[in-house]
Amino acid sequence: MPLLNVRLGPEEQRLAEELRAEGIPVSRVVRQAIRDEHERRLGGRASKKKPSELIESLFETFPDSARAKGHGIDTTDRRAVRTFIAKRLRSK
Repeated sequence: MPLLNVRLGPEEQRLAEELRAEGIPVSRVVRQAIRDEHERRLGGRASKKKPSELIESLFETFPDSARAKGHGIDTTDRRAVRTFIAKRLRSK
């Protein structure tokens, strides 16, 4: 097994000494930290779906409600949007 040298600052050295004093092997802590970080950053990278596939599966799992589909206005038409908003504010 290869040896990995890591420089510790004064705070990390103190923490490592406290762990050793409690009988906790620092090497086990370091190995677990490496595994956790690898999983967090790279875990399952080869088996990950494409973002488009992930979004599609989310839409299948959580379909849009009728209310979320829109209000029948063209959102690219600023006058239509302004009229819609003004009607909504007046009705409340």
